[in-house]
This record gives sequence, C-alpha cells and structure tokens, in this order.
Amino acid sequence: MKVVMIGTSGGIGLDIGNVDRAGPAVIVETEGDLLLFDAGRSVLQNVLKSRYDPAAIDHLFLTHLHSDHIVGLPDLVLSPWITFGKDQWNVYGPKGTRRLIDALFGPGGAFDDDIVTRSESPSSRKLIGSRTGKSVNRPSFEVTEISKPGTVCKGRDWEVVASFAPKHVQPWLTSIAFRVNSSKGSVVITGDTGPHQDIIDFAKGCSVLIHDCTIKDRKGIYAHQLVHTDPKSLGWVAAQAEVKTVIATHIARRVDDPETLASFEALVAESFSGRFLVAEDLLKVDVATGDVL
Repeated sequence: MKVVMIGTSGGIGLDIGNVDRAGPAVIVETEGDLLLFDAGRSVLQNVLKSRYDPAAIDHLFLTHLHSDHIVGLPDLVLSPWITFGKDQWNVYGPKGTRRLIDALFGPGGAFDDDIVTRSESPSSRKLIGSRTGKSVNRPSFEVTEISKPGTVCKGRDWEVVASFAPKHVQPWLTSIAFRVNSSKGSVVITGDTGPHQDIIDFAKGCSVLIHDCTIKDRKGIYAHQLVHTDPKSLGWVAAQAEVKTVIATHIARRVDDPETLASFEALVAESFSGRFLVAEDLLKVDVATGDVL
C-alpha cells in the first residue's frame, strides 16, 4: 500500500516561484486499486509522470468543491476517454458533486459539443475505436453525494470512510476528510482544514496522515483556529492522533521557499516524534513503514 502526492500546492494564488507544484491530488494504491482524492490543475500530467495508467482510476473522491481541488477534472476525464476508451467513473463528494459532473460532462454541459462530436461522428468514432479497441460511448458517472459520515465504498481489502471533521476556511462550504483502511495500513486525507479535535479523533492511530499545512503561523487573520493549519499546530494534531507518519501538503506560495519549509520540521517536532515529510509533487510513500519510495 502506498500514497503518491500527485499535486501539493495550496490555494489559487499564482506565483512564478511555485509553478512546479500541481493542484491538490493524492493517489492511494492498495491491492492493485487506484483511489484518487481531488483533481487540481495538472492532475492528469502528474498521474502519467507517476507512471500510472489514468484509465485504471475507477474511484475519484472530492474533499470539497473549491476550484483549486477540481479544475483538473475535464482533462482527467476527457483525455483518457479518447486515448484509452475510459468511459466509466465512480465519483464521491459533497452535495453539489452531481451538479458539477452534469454541468461539465452531461447533455448540454460545458463539454457536450466535444463529447457529441467525438462519440457520434462516424469518422471520429472510427478513429477513437481504432486507438482504443473499444466502441465509443459517452463518459458515464456513478455519483455518490455524501450526506453523512461513515463508510463510502469498499474494495477487495480496503474501505473508504468519510468524515465531516474538517472545519474549512469557509465553513459554509461542505468539506470532507477521507480515511482509507486496509490490512496494510490506513491513510487519512483531510482536504483544507484547521487544527481540530474532530480531525484528531478521525485520524486516531492511522499510518499516514496527509494534512493541510498552508500557513507559517497563527498570526493576524490566521489566529482563528479554523483557518488552515500551521506546522506547529500540525505537530500537535499528529501527536494527539498518534499517527506514524504525517505529510504536510497544500503548500501555499507564501511558504513555498526552502528556508521556510526547512523550518517546518523543528516546529512539528515540538509535539510530534514520528516521521514528518513536506509534500512534493510525485512523492511516493510506503504506508506501512513511512519510507519514501
């Protein structure tokens, strides 16, 4: 079982200094199944750079519907459709997920002209069919809008559990944390959140905690507990949750410099004695050991 940090940037602010980070996205590979959490900018390119087949991703989980976490969806869906013939997706997310998917890919949606042209034009069907070896069908989606905490889906040796623990920077925006449990270990992905007891309870004893770490400290407008997470608070969360490894992600441009990121380790270590990693795009970690692969 491993986690792959597909994209690790935070927020929608653009800066020449952090263009190397793609938007938020994480793959959890377990028992040969690929589970993708969020789909920020350049998600498809980094899935390919990680040497994964995007057509093998059948389960997509959205922590929340901020644009930086979902803007990569069109490329993620449409390019593997015409290249590999991937036309079925299982999507899980908060209320509004079905509207989002329909608005992008449904009849009359934003990409309907593209989809209709490619799936109904005889010449296009022939071209795509020769490439994929499959008949050409519209992309279809089994969408599950998560309305309560608990088990969302199960695989051969894994389950994904949802929690509404994250207290988002914009609390009226529904945000979900996900936990993947398997016999090989467990992974929690928080999405955007401040340091909170609910996260501690949800992540208790997990092997790897992938947690928001967007800010340097809790000064000024960030003094409020619910506004993202700083490294000192992240160490407290990881220690209280008794996790083995914590990965700081959602790295915003205002902290994305070598000196600032180097200071995170000491701040986390004030409370947490386990393994700490600052996420970089394409970072791969063994869930059971916390080792970088």
